[in-house]
Amino acid sequence: MTIDAGVDQAAFEVVNPTADRLDSAETSLAPRLDTLNGKVLGLLSNSKPNAEIALQAVAEKIKETYPDLKVRLYPGSIRFEPGLLRRAIEESDALVGATADCGACTSWLIHDGAQAEKAGVPQVTIVARGFERDTDTSAKVFGVPGLQYVVVPRVFTALTPEQATEQTLPVADDIIRALTQAPAAAPTDTAGQKDAEERQETYTFRGQDPVEAVEAFNEFYLQTDFGDGLPLHPPTRAKVEAIIEAQGRPRDELILTVPPLHGHGTLERIAVNAAMAGCRPEELPVVIAALKAIHACPPPMNLSVLMSTGAFAPVILVNGPLVKKLGINSGRSPLGPGLNNRVNIRIGRAVALTLRNLGAWIPGRMDLDTIGTVRKNIQVFGENEDESPWEPYQVGNGLRPDDSTVTVVHTVGEWDLGSNHGPADRRIRSIAARTPTLTQVGFMTSTLAGLEGNEDGLFYLLPPETARKFADAGLSKDAVRRFLLHNIRPRIWDVVAPFIDFRERGLVRPEWEWMFQLTPEEQRTQTIQAFNDPAAINIAVAGHGTPKEFVFGTMTTPITVKIAALA
Repeated sequence: MTIDAGVDQAAFEVVNPTADRLDSAETSLAPRLDTLNGKVLGLLSNSKPNAEIALQAVAEKIKETYPDLKVRLYPGSIRFEPGLLRRAIEESDALVGATADCGACTSWLIHDGAQAEKAGVPQVTIVARGFERDTDTSAKVFGVPGLQYVVVPRVFTALTPEQATEQTLPVADDIIRALTQAPAAAPTDTAGQKDAEERQETYTFRGQDPVEAVEAFNEFYLQTDFGDGLPLHPPTRAKVEAIIEAQGRPRDELILTVPPLHGHGTLERIAVNAAMAGCRPEELPVVIAALKAIHACPPPMNLSVLMSTGAFAPVILVNGPLVKKLGINSGRSPLGPGLNNRVNIRIGRAVALTLRNLGAWIPGRMDLDTIGTVRKNIQVFGENEDESPWEPYQVGNGLRPDDSTVTVVHTVGEWDLGSNHGPADRRIRSIAARTPTLTQVGFMTSTLAGLEGNEDGLFYLLPPETARKFADAGLSKDAVRRFLLHNIRPRIWDVVAPFIDFRERGLVRPEWEWMFQLTPEEQRTQTIQAFNDPAAINIAVAGHGTPKEFVFGTMTTPITVKIAALA
């Protein structure tokens, strides 16, 4: 294709940054049932508001056609407990799940439905309009591209119980068909073949002068959704080849499949996106390591954090000799703009563009974030190891001080904690007191609602001045972590508020019932420890100057990956 911007006085050719192949598993659906009479229909409620109401209403409607149908409700959580899911699959002849009306809950619910189909139990998922693409992509990633679902008009969380019932009853017949009739061949394969046929490898742009040609390139790439909204560096063949050649690896080597769409991330495809970000060849190993860390996030969380309607975004910490060698800023304002952060910005932008063009991490497509966040312009920073009194972050994770590494954590928010210029004991108490806790962070989801794992937590960035103050007082990094573990204490009033409806539906563990039994005054005056495991608290030393501490809320356990040296 040639884009003609005027008289051919300046022209250049650029490479397509998108995936030329998607990673797709092909697992057949479970056999459909001849009838639902005498069968057990399991209802998988993922705890979203109105999910249980909608499921029970549509089950009663289905029983009008199949009066001998037995119905069992399995109330779980957005991250369905594995034991409960296994029991539902073992005890049911068919399953109906609800609700898929946000990015994270959709990917988790489709993950659960895929497990049922692989176990030989037919299922159908209730999906809100607008989340069809999310559903199709999740089904493909989890190995059941033909997974069955029905669509209702609106997200359940925006409705009253009566409205939720009203919009769900009309899909009862569709659910019956999905469970009792073999579906037609899924159209997604044909569409995928068509996309592959229409994809072209290069584009040529012309202009009356180089500036006009570059402007034409940028406008086309933005309109085609290849860009991030800022001016792009043209990924000419020469630039891409220079990046590839420096790696000493085959251009068609498959480095990873890039979530959430799992496009094939060959060395060449990643190099194209790095060239668009302005990366130098020696920076590509950091980009690749960061992508590997993102890819290593276990499913279905790897999709949830990228496809959620929540404002989640990966943040990248770099450790080791490459921080200095590449000029990654670890000192003053390492999360900021400007000259000192140009390498940080290039690497973060390359990671984001790769997720966009190889993983379709694009707002409204695979990224269903409601509000968004500037953290999706992915932030990269180095640890200030020279001024830190403690061992580097990667050493605490079993690696050597001379290992260059990236650590990726998916964040849910960030807070400047201010500063406290008093002694160490006063300062550490101030940090604990000023640390926010949210419904997405801490025991509020990982314990109170019966979920397992330490995904939720906090990642602190302490300036060297604060770290030295603690070290001089005899506090190791682990001692600081344990103090914060025991002294981040939200009010019980604030903890139970988001979980009142959970309790009403029997989703709160019995051992936490005592908190709901307290009087309002007791709930306002009593606090409780926000985390159970020191692994939920992570600390790195970064920045320089006034001791102003900073913290990210985290949605995943940090993942550290060694950076491969150039050949």
